[in-house]
Amino acid sequence: MVLLANRRRCVHCNEAQSETLEHEAPLAGAHGRDVWWNLVPACDQCNRWKSWKNAAEWQRDMKLQYAYPKEPFARNLLPLRTVEGIKGRVAQVQREIRRQWFQHHYGRERTPRRRAEKHVEVQRCAEELERYLYPPWTSEEIRPAKNSCMRALCCGYQRKEAVPEYVTLTKTEREGLERMAYERGLYLGDLIGTLLRPEIEKWRKDRPVGHNTNLGH
Repeated sequence: MVLLANRRRCVHCNEAQSETLEHEAPLAGAHGRDVWWNLVPACDQCNRWKSWKNAAEWQRDMKLQYAYPKEPFARNLLPLRTVEGIKGRVAQVQREIRRQWFQHHYGRERTPRRRAEKHVEVQRCAEELERYLYPPWTSEEIRPAKNSCMRALCCGYQRKEAVPEYVTLTKTEREGLERMAYERGLYLGDLIGTLLRPEIEKWRKDRPVGHNTNLGH
């Protein structure tokens, strides 16, 4: 969930792809903690350059270096315009991370030990999220729940009245329907129900009075 934040880019340089989980407040410092809310996505180079400083300290020293180039405030520098945005990007990443949503959707899966394997999982998750026009965890919550996701855009089938059904469509039609659902902010099943209800009501009104069909279930 951390590596996917900031559009998978390093929060410091905002250009290189995020490669590592970087402690915003270093573990060696007084406020360093090895917990998710102290992690930001970083590239290996920025992780080395930042060293033991937190993001605000590194930003301060780089700005001082630009102001006083003859003084040894920071050995390695990012472009000044990039430096100015570090604090804002760190804050945005911390707002963007949605631990509960990721825990519900990916929490039961084994965490790979090798770094390369972890990035394979990150890529898989990124491809799944590309199906949505906006983050699914920002959609309406059907009802509060601690043990399962109830966001309408991804888990609308959790509604009490939901009855799963198969719909026969071509691949192109299915993709169009998905896009239509996401643009309207609806779970796919909710959109199908919305489209079908007028036809069902019309069918009921057009039926002969007293006509009854027993479907046997």
